[in-house]
Amino acid sequence: MLCYFFLPVYRKLNVYTLSDYLSKRYDDRSRVSYALIMVIIMVVIQMVPGFYIGSRSINILLQGDTGRKAVAEAVVSDDGKLTKINILHGGESYGSAPKVLINNKETDFLDATLTAGKVDKIIINSTAQGSTFDSPVSISFAGGNIENPEISPGDVDPFKYKLGILIMALVTGTYVILGGLKAVIITDVIQSVLLLLAGLLVAFITFSQPEIGGWANLMARDLGAEGVERFHLYNASNHPALPWTGVLSGLMVLHFYYWGTNQFIVQRALSAVSDKEAKMGIIAAGFFKLLIPFFSIGTGIAAFYLFKDRNLEVAQDAVFIKLLTELIAPIGFGLVGLIAAGMIGAILSSLDSMMNSAATIMTFDLYKKYINPNADDRKLISIGRIWIITFIILAGFITIYTMDPNSKDSFFLHVAKHQGNLIAGVVVAFFLGMCWKRATAAGGVAAIIAGVIFSYSIPVLYGNLAEGNQPLIDLFGEKLNFMHGAFLSAILSILVHILVSLKTQPDQEKGKLTWTGLQIFSPQELSVFVKTLIFCVAVYATLATLVVMGTISPTIAAFIGAVWTFGCFYVSASRKAKQAGISVYREDRFWAGGLAGSAIFMLFYFF
Repeated sequence: MLCYFFLPVYRKLNVYTLSDYLSKRYDDRSRVSYALIMVIIMVVIQMVPGFYIGSRSINILLQGDTGRKAVAEAVVSDDGKLTKINILHGGESYGSAPKVLINNKETDFLDATLTAGKVDKIIINSTAQGSTFDSPVSISFAGGNIENPEISPGDVDPFKYKLGILIMALVTGTYVILGGLKAVIITDVIQSVLLLLAGLLVAFITFSQPEIGGWANLMARDLGAEGVERFHLYNASNHPALPWTGVLSGLMVLHFYYWGTNQFIVQRALSAVSDKEAKMGIIAAGFFKLLIPFFSIGTGIAAFYLFKDRNLEVAQDAVFIKLLTELIAPIGFGLVGLIAAGMIGAILSSLDSMMNSAATIMTFDLYKKYINPNADDRKLISIGRIWIITFIILAGFITIYTMDPNSKDSFFLHVAKHQGNLIAGVVVAFFLGMCWKRATAAGGVAAIIAGVIFSYSIPVLYGNLAEGNQPLIDLFGEKLNFMHGAFLSAILSILVHILVSLKTQPDQEKGKLTWTGLQIFSPQELSVFVKTLIFCVAVYATLATLVVMGTISPTIAAFIGAVWTFGCFYVSASRKAKQAGISVYREDRFWAGGLAGSAIFMLFYFF
């Protein structure tokens, strides 16, 4: 979508920021609304978790061996009574008895006893009588660290966590302020190469462990009686984290935002020398993205079983670092330092890009537009640097006071959830603005604002509707997943945009800034694309139905879907190559077809 639908519009209009496009297509109300939303997303929703995960990772690496949490399991009788707690591993370096938690909640009837710095027994006192529990019951521990009793052995010290945030802020702020976008791009390239090599090495060593035994053995274990089927991409529609209905609806809205209307991502493509280089850069990045299911997600699943076999309790956000200390450190040769440099570099890379993008928006879309239209380049650079410093300070303080350095939750889902609450209307404004010449300025700003309102109100409304409504709970869960919320918000925002646009007077000149008006596509080409897309969706739906019915395997469906997808792109690439008088292999659509076909293959392979 970015290659062939969004980017050609941006480059043809010669915009520096995506809010500049909204200003040209609609008016300054949409421009300012988008600018404020993007700054909130980049500074509060993305930079804050970036500082958090970076400081947490650095501290875990540098603090050395500060002990290990105890691991235990509960034995519950058929009537729900807690009868016994087995110690699977007593932990290491406890200075005082930790608190014992049941399902992450503190209790007053469980007491841990220590021997030589290890938990050796958990006593169930008399106050537990009458308490019943639904299976499964998880047991965890909190506190007891020798140096700081408020945290557990192996946890990150809060003071050092704050110090890590300060160091990261100084490092990233310095080279972004001094080097600008060029420094951001150069460091991105270096850090991306390091991270890719590091990820592949960690994946190889993890899969080589005897407990894992390679990719095939891991898949067999995960899909077997013991497994939790983490290799399945599509969970039940009421799954609290990743329902299949949300993956195929709201997650697509998030993808449209991330790849097509996100200043942080699109700014890189806008800086390309030519349209062809921009497209090939995006396609190349897409191929690298295809490695993620194997060396990132696959390695994470392997780590789940590895830590389970070794009785290690590891938070989701600390898995990669734990793999370094457990598997890579014993090898030596400075590999931990090299891999850590790649990982920290990737985090810094994201932070510097966010700072630069947010500063660009504030400088060009607000300062130059409304405060000082005659500002020269030197003045704009100075203002941009001031904004970068402001964003660093703001994000740093928010991180310190809102993000727990020892959280067990996933920061990625935190980012996706809060980001999804802000972008539904933005995606609608961009999409309808490019495909519908009747879209008006009032409709655009109404959709952007309505998207935010719907995103925050729909979950509350759903909670009221779901109370006591078991059929609805069975279908979508007790709480509405954020992906479902994003999809509903987008649909309602489309209706708002259309209704408001039909009630207001369109601008004929601005109505020309569409795919057909800018002659990016002819009406006939757009019609052929829509028909082809509908037919492709029908093919994919048929394949999915056959897989669900057990008629064909996911692997066969994956091959059929991939070949069909590549074939569609190949036909288009051949026609374009013939018109240009070049080989089909030099046409970017050929490589885009390979990328799309590979993506479709994975969607069915991990069915």
